Amino acid sequence: MEEDKLRNIRYVKVPEGLDIKAEGFRINPEIMLPVQLMPGSTRLRKEDITIESIMAGMLFVVAYDEASENFQYYREFIKAADPTIAERLNEAAIAKEQQKNYDFAEELFLAVYHLLPQSASCINLATLYSYMAVDARDRKKDEEEDEYLSKARHTLLDGLRRFGEDERILAEISSFEAYMGNLEDARDYLERYMAVAEEGEKKQEMKKLLSRISFQLENDEDIKAAYDFMMLDQPEKTIEITNGFVKKNPRIWNGYFLRAWALRKVGRYDEARKDLLKCLELGETSSDIYNELSICELECGNRDLAKTYLETAADLDPDNLTVASNLSYLYLGDKEFDEAREYLEKARFLSGDDKIVKELIEEYEKATGEKIGEMIHEEIVHNEEEDDDVYQAEIAEIMNGAPPEEHECHCHHHHHGGEE
Repeated sequence: MEEDKLRNIRYVKVPEGLDIKAEGFRINPEIMLPVQLMPGSTRLRKEDITIESIMAGMLFVVAYDEASENFQYYREFIKAADPTIAERLNEAAIAKEQQKNYDFAEELFLAVYHLLPQSASCINLATLYSYMAVDARDRKKDEEEDEYLSKARHTLLDGLRRFGEDERILAEISSFEAYMGNLEDARDYLERYMAVAEEGEKKQEMKKLLSRISFQLENDEDIKAAYDFMMLDQPEKTIEITNGFVKKNPRIWNGYFLRAWALRKVGRYDEARKDLLKCLELGETSSDIYNELSICELECGNRDLAKTYLETAADLDPDNLTVASNLSYLYLGDKEFDEAREYLEKARFLSGDDKIVKELIEEYEKATGEKIGEMIHEEIVHNEEEDDDVYQAEIAEIMNGAPPEEHECHCHHHHHGGEE
């Protein structure tokens, strides 16, 4: 029960003369009736007790307090007093939602769902909570967003509890979990949906979603396995897995990159270079790709091209320690000491006490006779636009460690009136 929402409810005895002309329903004079206080009021006046205020009070209790001991009585009272009220409340709720009057829309949709529980009213309420979550996100209210997403999921699960394997609710919760990135849950609900859904356009649409999610999950497993073998220093296993992956998915860059990394580790530099160039051809650019290309070109004797690739990597990711130290190494080897010092100081700033960076600094000092003191570093300053780019790159890197999850747009269509 949401007690804060019920603080404006007071309970009164059944007023004299109150009667409901409905077959099968009789007013119980022993049950107190809820009345909603007038806006701004803290006390209930006699003139405020009307059939309208009583109905409003009962609707509020029905909406927010299913645990009330008199819930069922109030529910039947409302339906007896106005048999068409659920439909009209539903239309009003949709209108309020469109006006972004979400609190009022919530009250109305909850009342409809509890007055006339069916899959349509369940989905409408879950839809509202999804919109409220988006609104909270736009206002940067993370806790509110989480709360409304939780309410949307809870509402759909409640619908499954009430109505069993309802195909419309299963379709909705499948799309919701896919949108949230919970692909395994989405697949489970989709498989349940397929078992009960009638043939038609909607089922064909959901079959496509199931196919995409299954594809994503299977590919994730391949990519994760390939990456794990690289971490275990078993590049041959990675090559074996990625060969199959690339054959099945020739337009997905991740497979080419992992295979290139493994090929480079076993000394097959020309093959690795071809895979890395394929990543660029597919539209993917990252400092990791250019760093790997640099290593391959260096091993193939193309030192200038290796340096060019590393400079591109540094432009893409100015805070990458590996790139900075690799450029330092190349510039030192070519006796380009000004450039070497620039990247050594950057590497010192990024690395702290990294052993390789210390060795490169010692090499620089020995070659030039100049000292790079402990506190010498280049202050790295980005403007706001550059910071946004770095942030996006970090997010993309996290997403692309395994192939990014494909989120379905969580779209809704309101149900008007009763079940379709």
